[in-house]
Amino acid sequence: MRQSKRIACLGLAALLLACGWGCGPKEQSDPGKDVDMAALAQAMLDADPTLPEMAAASGSGEQGAADFTYLSNLEIYKLVDEYYYAAADAGTAEEIAVVKLKDAGDAAALMDALHKHVEQRQGTFREYDPSQVPLTEGAVIVREGRYVALIVCQKSGLVQNVFRDSFREN
Repeated sequence: MRQSKRIACLGLAALLLACGWGCGPKEQSDPGKDVDMAALAQAMLDADPTLPEMAAASGSGEQGAADFTYLSNLEIYKLVDEYYYAAADAGTAEEIAVVKLKDAGDAAALMDALHKHVEQRQGTFREYDPSQVPLTEGAVIVREGRYVALIVCQKSGLVQNVFRDSFREN
C-alpha cells in the first residue's frame, strides 16, 4: 500500500511539473525575413500593368489607424506593425494591401479579417457594379512570416509571385 501511494505521488508530481512547463512564458512567433514595405508594395503594383490609377495609404502607429479601418477594425490594427494599402481610384475592385504584423502568430486573425473585407466588397459590388464581382471572387490572401497580402487584380498570380519572391533567400 505504501509503495502504491509513493508511485501515485510521484505520478502526480510529474503531472504537475508537466502542466507547469506548458504554462511558461510564450515566445513570439518567428518573425521571418524583414522586407522594405515601400519597395515591396511598389514591386507588387508594378507586376500588374493592367492596374488602373491607384490611391495609396500606408502607416503605422496612431497616424495609420484611421486609414486601416477600411481593411479591418481597430482591434486587428492593434496587431499591426506597419501596412500599405492601394485601391483603384475610379472605384473599381482592384486593391493591393500588405500588412506587417507585430507577431506572426496573429496572421490567422488578420487573414480572417481580410476575408470578411473581401466578402463586404463583393456585397457592395453586387449592388452597384456587378461587373466587378468576378474580380473580387478571385481575391488572393497570402502570408509569409509576419506579412500578409491581399491581392485583387487581373494579374493576381504575378503579383503573388512578387510577394513570395521578396521573402526568398538570395
